[in-house]
Amino acid sequence: MEQSSHKPLRWLSAGLVVAFLALTALGIFAASRQGLSDDVVRCGDLTLDNTQLAYFYWSEYFYFAGAYGDYLEGVVDFSKPLSQQAYSESQSWQDYLLEETLATIQETLAMVFAAQAADFTLPEDMQQELETVVENFRTAATEGGYEDLDGYLRASYGAGAEEASFRTYLTWSYLASAYADRLFETIAPTEEEILDYYEGHAGEYLENYGVSRDDPPLPKGVYLPFDNSAEAQSVYGDFLAGGATRELLDNLSAAHQGTTGELEPVTPADVGEAALAWFLDEDRRPEDHAVVEEDDGTAAICYYVAAGEETYWYLLAEDDVRHETYQNQYLSLCEAYPCQVNYNKVRLTAPEGLYDMAGVTGEEQESE
Repeated sequence: MEQSSHKPLRWLSAGLVVAFLALTALGIFAASRQGLSDDVVRCGDLTLDNTQLAYFYWSEYFYFAGAYGDYLEGVVDFSKPLSQQAYSESQSWQDYLLEETLATIQETLAMVFAAQAADFTLPEDMQQELETVVENFRTAATEGGYEDLDGYLRASYGAGAEEASFRTYLTWSYLASAYADRLFETIAPTEEEILDYYEGHAGEYLENYGVSRDDPPLPKGVYLPFDNSAEAQSVYGDFLAGGATRELLDNLSAAHQGTTGELEPVTPADVGEAALAWFLDEDRRPEDHAVVEEDDGTAAICYYVAAGEETYWYLLAEDDVRHETYQNQYLSLCEAYPCQVNYNKVRLTAPEGLYDMAGVTGEEQESE
C-alpha cells in the first residue's frame, strides 16, 4: 500500500523552468572545456558526453536547491560547492546529486526507448511547451548580448553546447515525461482487482483512513474554502441575497476562486473535518447550504448536491492499485535499459557567479 509519486519524471518541466531562471539570473557562465566530447554515460545505443550530462545535472541542481533549500538549511549551504560538503562518510553532496542525476538520465532514456518502441510521439501541447523553453533561452541570449543561442548555451553549459544537442535533451525530457503520464493514464483496474486489493489491506485502510466496506457512499457537493469566516460570510451573504441558487453559487465561485468548487464525490482529502461532518450528516438534503467553520479559523461555503454512489474505501483502493501497477511497470522498464557510467571522465563545473558570496569560482570546484 506504500505509495510513491505516479509521475517520477513529472518534475522535469518545472526543473527546466527553474534552471532557466537561475541561469538567466547569473548572466555569464563557465563550464569545463576538458573532456566535453568524452562519453561518460552509455544507455542502450545512446551515449552522453559531459555537455549532455551538464544539461541534466544543472537542471537537477537548481530544482533541488529550489525545492529543498529551506528544508536543508543548516545541512547544505548552496552558496558553496557541494563537492566540499559531506553527505555521508563516503560521499559529498555533489556525489549524491550526481547519482540522482544519473538515475534521472537512466529513467529518462528508459522511457524514451519505451516510447519509441510503442510508436509514441510527443503530444502537441508538450511540443509547444518545449519550443517555448527554447525561445525563452533565445530571448535571454539576445538580452545578454550573445551573438546567438549557441553562444549563450556554450556560456551556460560548456564549449560543446549548442542548440541541436540542447533540443535533443529537451525532447528526451519531455517525451519521457509524456510517456510516463500515458503509462499511468492507461491503467484501468477491474472491480475485482480493486476489491481483492482492499481485502488484502483492509486493516491498513481502517488504521490509516478510518474506512471500511460498511461506510456509506460519499455525497456530491460544492465546497468553497476561505481563509476566515468573515470572507466566507461575505460571499455567502451575496449568495443568499441573490436567491441562493446553484447557478449563482457557481458564478460566485468562479468570480472568487476561479472554479465552481464542485466535488464528485466529497472526500476527506478534499475538505476540512467540520465540512466533512456537515456533508455526511444523515439529515442532509439536496440544496442544503451553510457556512462551516473549522477549528483552525478557516471556513467554507458548503452546498449539498445529492447522495453519491462511490465509497471512500473503493476510491482509495482503486488509486493504490493504479499507483502500484504503474510503479511496477515503470521500474520494469527502467530495469530493461541499464546505463553504464565512466566516472573517471565526469567533469562538473559550476556557472560563474554561483558561489560569489562564498568567494569561490566555478573553476575552483571543477570535478577532477
